Amino acid sequence: MKTSKIAAVAALAFALSSTANAQFSVSGGGSNIPSSGTGGDAVSAGDGGAFYDSVQAGLQGTSSVAVANPVTSITSIQIQGLSHTWVGDTQATLEDPNGVEHLVWLRPGYLATGNFGNSGDFDGGSYTFVGDGSGASLPTTSGTGGAAAGTYNQTFSSGGTTWISGTNGINNTPMGSITGPAGNWSLNIYDWAGGDSGSFSGWTLNGTDGAGGNVGNAYCFGDGSGAACPCGATGGAGEGCMTTSGSGASLAGGGNADVNADTFSLSVAGAPAGKPGLFFQGNTMTMNPMGDGIMCSNSTSRYGVQFLSGAGAASISGLGANSASGASTNYQFWFRDPANSCGGGFNYSNGWTVTWL
Repeated sequence: MKTSKIAAVAALAFALSSTANAQFSVSGGGSNIPSSGTGGDAVSAGDGGAFYDSVQAGLQGTSSVAVANPVTSITSIQIQGLSHTWVGDTQATLEDPNGVEHLVWLRPGYLATGNFGNSGDFDGGSYTFVGDGSGASLPTTSGTGGAAAGTYNQTFSSGGTTWISGTNGINNTPMGSITGPAGNWSLNIYDWAGGDSGSFSGWTLNGTDGAGGNVGNAYCFGDGSGAACPCGATGGAGEGCMTTSGSGASLAGGGNADVNADTFSLSVAGAPAGKPGLFFQGNTMTMNPMGDGIMCSNSTSRYGVQFLSGAGAASISGLGANSASGASTNYQFWFRDPANSCGGGFNYSNGWTVTWL
């Protein structure tokens, strides 16, 4: 098969494997947002003009929700009953279970040059923050009457200053790129100036996680849709090349391919009964006719030999221990088939590819 066609199959398999995630929505309680008294964000001589270069003073309003599975993206953050006098005092972050914070909004209208931002209010309604640009911009001047309840864009700028990613441990991460482990995720709302305070009554975190079964996708078939099988021993649709069992061997994945919460497994069916075989994995897709079948990947790791059942089946699990988060890994089953009329003495299932979370 031509290299370009292999690349196209690889791209399709990667896309299918990396989008098999499920949506989640979890809600938590509210919190008071106390005034900090002092902001600690003045521009100091000799600091290069950096804003927000001190540790934030005072206590933030905070609330946590429990997320059951590793997070693959955030789609929106909804905050109910959000009220605060002087919108320009506030900054919000989303914090993952490891303590990594991601900026949601930054003091609207704040300039750090005597302008302390929008003096209007959050009005006590429901506010939704999104990362796809479909919302409005938080108003930066009090002439607009504060920030009415509605849908607003995540922002890394106040309208006059821009947050330097990593300052005080807070990162400029677009919501769609926020990932993290299962556990307690927190909404933090900071107040950078004295004299004003507020609260929120609850919040909801919406996103995608691995609960949908990041199981991957089959590729590299011996059914005539790819490389030709040796001796023309074409298998059935979606299978490997024909074996003495009367069909091609079929490999499939199931569960969740997450290195931290691994429930992923592979199973093969339709192979010759009782014959020895083994699962192996690699990081490069190939489609090379070999023996009586097609080798669909290089081999970087091989798992122990096992004998196929009387029904020509075998399975394996626990592959996360030999995988890395973010890695696209290809799997296949090799097996002995000495009575095959083609004479190679061994054959393969189709391939299976998955991107580990």
